[in-house]
Amino acid sequence: MIRYLRLKIHQIGRKTKNSVFLNQYFPRFKERVYWAGDRFSFARAGFIGGFCMMLPVPFQMVLGSVFAYFLRANIPLATALAWVTNPLTMWPIWYGGYRFGVWILNTRDLYNANAQITVGSELWFTEVFPHIWQPFFLGNMLLGLIIGSLLYLIIGYFHLFKTLNALWKIRQKPTLPP
Repeated sequence: MIRYLRLKIHQIGRKTKNSVFLNQYFPRFKERVYWAGDRFSFARAGFIGGFCMMLPVPFQMVLGSVFAYFLRANIPLATALAWVTNPLTMWPIWYGGYRFGVWILNTRDLYNANAQITVGSELWFTEVFPHIWQPFFLGNMLLGLIIGSLLYLIIGYFHLFKTLNALWKIRQKPTLPP
């Protein structure tokens, strides 16, 4: 089974590298930084993926992949982080962003006031959405910036913890008397 999966991944990679569309419109697509990368390529991908996962728009993974290409970040990591908001998790995540926006703007939460209206219906879009769009988008955008920034710092500067640990060990060594 593992051999089969490796073969399929290799075939997909070969088709991707030989794609006429990708080679025409994205000429740097084959560069190593997009697929293997370094610490800062992964850090940029962490920021992009964390930001895109909070955007309340469809096709976040495509948006994350395009941002990763133009910002020279690791494409698989940015795409995978954008997948955090999938059809099962997007509603609680976006509602958390809405609540954060309500808290930032200091407005009233309209969730319980309109519980009888079906979300996504025409009535909901005409009656409810005009009142909630500002905290909804602001909260999700700010949380995306916060989560993306935290991921960037954790991934890009994780080696600082190793350095601090090494310095602590040096400090803990007993000194020999002269």
